[in-house]
Amino acid sequence: MNRSIKQAQNELTRRIEQLRAIFPECVVDEEDTVRVDFEKLKEFLGAPETNEFVWMGKRAASAEARRETYKSLRPWRAESRNWKDTRNIYVEGDNLDFLKLARQDLAGQIDLIYIDPPYNTGRGTFVYRDDFSDSKGDRSSNWASMFYPRVLLAREFLKDSGAIFVSIDDREHANAIKIMDEIFGRENFVATIVWESKREAKGIPPKSMSVTNHEYILCYSKNGSYRFVGDMRNVSDGFANPDSDPRGPWKRQYLQRFGQGFRERTIVDPATGRAYTFETPYTQEKLNRWIAEGRVIFPTPPYKYPARKEFFNEYDNPYKPIVTSWGLFSTKVGSEKLKSLFDGKKVFDYSKPLDLMTTLLRRAMRPDGLVMDFFAGSGTIGHAVMALNAEDGGARRFILVQAPESCGRRSVAYKLGYNDISAICRERLRHAGDLLLSESARESLDVGFRAYRIE
Repeated sequence: MNRSIKQAQNELTRRIEQLRAIFPECVVDEEDTVRVDFEKLKEFLGAPETNEFVWMGKRAASAEARRETYKSLRPWRAESRNWKDTRNIYVEGDNLDFLKLARQDLAGQIDLIYIDPPYNTGRGTFVYRDDFSDSKGDRSSNWASMFYPRVLLAREFLKDSGAIFVSIDDREHANAIKIMDEIFGRENFVATIVWESKREAKGIPPKSMSVTNHEYILCYSKNGSYRFVGDMRNVSDGFANPDSDPRGPWKRQYLQRFGQGFRERTIVDPATGRAYTFETPYTQEKLNRWIAEGRVIFPTPPYKYPARKEFFNEYDNPYKPIVTSWGLFSTKVGSEKLKSLFDGKKVFDYSKPLDLMTTLLRRAMRPDGLVMDFFAGSGTIGHAVMALNAEDGGARRFILVQAPESCGRRSVAYKLGYNDISAICRERLRHAGDLLLSESARESLDVGFRAYRIE
């Protein structure tokens, strides 16, 4: 045996025996070795309990995020489109390498990160290595070890006002939340968006007689200052100006709140002298001020209650809040739209619906924002950016990263000449760009991308 190793083992044995002398309950004798029960030792030392999420391989995953990469990012002009003028970026290579290579140049530059990591289904499809089981640990532990270092590095890329959105399903939903809570902080959790992938169960019923028809998108902000852009309020949605008020369109908001424990207040109609008493959350001073400002609407029938005018132009945020249940975005329809770009051939499985991604970007990012997706897959986010810019004249930009994962030799994609997913993604961006240019009146629409390779 190497002398230095033997010395180290002897020193370790000596220290364990010293520990046994002080805390005998914390040293365990086994057949061939002696070990320290660290949980008992922490209990004796009065170490505080924590909610840290631990799995086999976490320490190695954390070390992987800190480990340097000696690869490089090289321009790939031959696979680019409109290199000179485009502001979009496409990278072929391992996303962990990219995050390490780009962290210095892009730190604090990204408005929104969206990722759709493998769901750990174990299906073994040609699209993803979507099965992280091996002989050293369970599948969920290996999935967590894949996910953790990438999200840990991704946080550095976000602006202080930015947010990250993570697509996930029931299999790793709980673990994803634990990891996101640890890296971003539970206080920076924003929302869990739920969307339906189909309306009803089809095919052979499973043993459990239950079929999942929804997925999630987790949203975390970098420092708590993120907020959704929202849906623009429509003046016709409850706002009008029937009395030509110079303050603009308004809608009726009732003043009374019955059965909620609020104090009773009394106000008087200055035109008729009629008094109205009701329970309300508003102070007497505020009610009197609204009357003086002509904001209170007094009813004609005496048995009704007054209301107040709420003016559209006084909203600090002219957008409707986002509800977290987004409804149906059919994955079948999404697949058909993708097939239409490839002459009806199914070259990619489980692509996210385009309308889901355009909805996300419209609600979650301003029209001049920069979005990064380092699990780009078939490139749905890039397609959505270009489609939204064509629709509303925005100047959104994207950074996509996709590894050259091989397509199976029996797959439709391989038979059409696409050896890997990265090639499918770039071709989709080209086809989508051509289609948008043919349909859009914007000559300046950016449908290009600068391609790079990690070597």
